[in-house]
Amino acid sequence: MSKLGLNDSRRRFLQSGSSLAGLGLGAGVGMLSMNGLSASLPGYKALVIVHLNGGNDANDMIVPLDAGYNDYERSRPSIALRRDAISPLSARYLDRTLGVNRAIDPLMQLFYSGRLAFLINAGALVRPTSASEVLNRRAVLPPFLYSHPEQTQFVQGWMGDVDPSGWAGRAMEAIDPEGKFKSPLIAVNSSNNTVVRGQRSRVVNMNTSSSNRMGPANLADTNSRWTQMLDMLSRQQSNAAVEAEYARTFRGVYLDNEELARADRSTREPAGSFENNEIGRRLRKVAKVMPYFKAESSPRQVYFVEWGSFDTHTNQRYTGITTGNADQDSQLRQLSNALAAFDTSVAQAGMANEVVVFVTSEFNRTLDPAAGNGSDHAWGSHWMVMGADVAGARMYGQKFPMLVLGGEDDAHDGKRGYFVPQISSDQVAADLLLWLGVTAVQLPQIMPNLQNFAQQRAGFMAI
Repeated sequence: MSKLGLNDSRRRFLQSGSSLAGLGLGAGVGMLSMNGLSASLPGYKALVIVHLNGGNDANDMIVPLDAGYNDYERSRPSIALRRDAISPLSARYLDRTLGVNRAIDPLMQLFYSGRLAFLINAGALVRPTSASEVLNRRAVLPPFLYSHPEQTQFVQGWMGDVDPSGWAGRAMEAIDPEGKFKSPLIAVNSSNNTVVRGQRSRVVNMNTSSSNRMGPANLADTNSRWTQMLDMLSRQQSNAAVEAEYARTFRGVYLDNEELARADRSTREPAGSFENNEIGRRLRKVAKVMPYFKAESSPRQVYFVEWGSFDTHTNQRYTGITTGNADQDSQLRQLSNALAAFDTSVAQAGMANEVVVFVTSEFNRTLDPAAGNGSDHAWGSHWMVMGADVAGARMYGQKFPMLVLGGEDDAHDGKRGYFVPQISSDQVAADLLLWLGVTAVQLPQIMPNLQNFAQQRAGFMAI
């Protein structure tokens, strides 16, 4: 399949983005006019978004075990999961007999108990699209399809260069237009935080390794000379516009770090058994500070956690190579153990009904293997959502894709196995945002492409 030229794609996308300013999505415009809901929001809710960097190969995460297994094995002989590496599911889903990669076995108890669901063939879409439309050049494609940074941003709600904010950031501004919530948008060890970036909000950056420190200052010690000096410096003012903006920003960063230090020292360690690896440390940190913000009456929060090296062009599995990027299975196992520990921690903290975890990635990978026991960039993928309010033990979507190179679901004119998503990232976000408290009327303002879909929800939240 030929891609849109990058220059042509950017021009078209920015032209459509420019028209969005008329819909109230220009910085400092529309969101201010939305009716806030903060006065009527009951209790506490937190959405935790886990983004798997690099494009997780979902073709090796959920696998057909009926006659489709032969198609799957034939299509990717060097990287297909062997049958002994697949855990069969106890029931049929989407009218298929399916199994999951044994690396995610730690999550299957949550699935069967109704606290976990899979979103089958989800991803970046501008409007409903079929494989035949793509092959016949009649489809409106997402900009820069198959590119890591742009597809990561697109599924997180990026509106182009005219508005780099994301759907969670815009949603929180719709819920809380006066900006009264405490730390509503938090990114963990990440600067690539489009989804939690608002049009006028400050993203709190939380670091897992130095909660109490800001440079040489120990923010947990108010008697520290360095802490007192930073506090004093953060209060400086100026009549010069640039200096005043610097002072305002510095004061905000200082207060954010002071709040995180307070959250860290005033909460107990999470109950879950987190492994001492990067995804374990990141989710452990989120589990530790959430009870503090709940106690501080912050009604809504969104945490963004990115992690992983899933750009597995080589050494995806069965190579015996242990250097360089980790293979897919070892990463999925770390992820699953961390998610299970996080779920235990949330439940033990009495917050089981107040937290939802959404696991996503920018795209799937080619059905056919790349050289070196890997796979290349593709399109529609399988995502996960976890929590007590999830209508779990289900796989959402109309069908499971046919894993045949050049088959009816293959949208690549070179027959490499690119699947057009059947669930858009906006439809997924709509479910999550309605759960947080956004109204149905506000959804198309937050995600304008949603108006292209007759069904605006994926339907996986019990709301």
